Amino acid sequence: MDFGLSVEHQMIQNSIREFCKGELDPIADEIDRTARFPMEVYEKAGKEGFIGAMIPEKYGGSGADLLSFYIIKEEFCRSAGGMGVSVAICALNFCYFISKLGTEEQKSKYIPPVIRGQKLAAYGLTEPNAGSDTLGIQTRARRDEGHFIINGSKTFITNAPIADYFIVISRTSGERSIKGGTNFILERGMEGLSTGEPFDKLGMRCSPTGEIFLDDVVATKGQVLGTEEEGFTDMFNTLDAERALAAATATGITQACFDASVPYARKRVQFGKPIISFQFVQGMLAEMAMNLEIARTFAHKVVWLCEQGNKVVREAAIAKLFASEIAVKSARDAVQIHGGYGYIKDYPVERYYRDAKLGEIGGGTSEIQKWIIARELKRGA
Repeated sequence: MDFGLSVEHQMIQNSIREFCKGELDPIADEIDRTARFPMEVYEKAGKEGFIGAMIPEKYGGSGADLLSFYIIKEEFCRSAGGMGVSVAICALNFCYFISKLGTEEQKSKYIPPVIRGQKLAAYGLTEPNAGSDTLGIQTRARRDEGHFIINGSKTFITNAPIADYFIVISRTSGERSIKGGTNFILERGMEGLSTGEPFDKLGMRCSPTGEIFLDDVVATKGQVLGTEEEGFTDMFNTLDAERALAAATATGITQACFDASVPYARKRVQFGKPIISFQFVQGMLAEMAMNLEIARTFAHKVVWLCEQGNKVVREAAIAKLFASEIAVKSARDAVQIHGGYGYIKDYPVERYYRDAKLGEIGGGTSEIQKWIIARELKRGA
């Protein structure tokens, strides 16, 4: 494995960095304060090809690899964590999943408008009583004369309050079994489908999060994504790609903390000299730099393994766990280095601190990542 970025990957990195510096950095604080999703930036990102990077050219994408999108997601999160989270749901959990599991009709209908930045998508898995316990979902879809009648609710769903399209997993049979799950592609405006108001969150505030309510929603067989009754298996198989990219949010935020802390420590003078000359500050910066390199390098390895067709359940859990926890630590240290200024909204590190916390909760808590690692060790993986 080559640990350096290829020329193509460097070009993608430079391109997305310049895009974020020009379009996202200037409004990052404003969209956090107002909890506003910047649709205008999303549309521009679509036109630039960032949303559809992983999607085959046949459907309007660039056909790039997973590492390309890791770079894109990391740079979005470096500027505004919530933007990176929302874009990743559209690009990965919706478009990429459909590109792998969908019919030609589904691919042609749903992928192009999303990757062009014209439509937003959501992925509905978590429920009020089923978060980490995926197989415990209670949303049901019963067959009725060639259709499905769906009832249930989803919560903590990224983009839900403003999404146009939804992938929703429901039980069509069984109880707590890997068999009996079915994924559906639903659209806003369908009778019985509604969404709640955006949650007022600690961090990732520009990324709208909320509930989906399904009250006798009628779905056709043409809206089934993948194989009926095999929705959980389909989901777990395609989630390897999501797992491989999970650390990008945390490494992006950690990079932002480092970017803010080093210049500040060089210019902030106390006791007649820059605070970077004090060993306690040096220690925090050194750990930040060390942890960032370790987290990013291992995350790139996980992406590479996934690209080679390997199962990355244990490796992805390690990458997410480590990156998420060092992001929280790096953000905490960044606030400490900034002192009182780090505690006020004039400086971005307080936003990084709030945003970083989601990594230890969303997409599988840190405790669940440890459980996965231990489970795989027991299996001899």
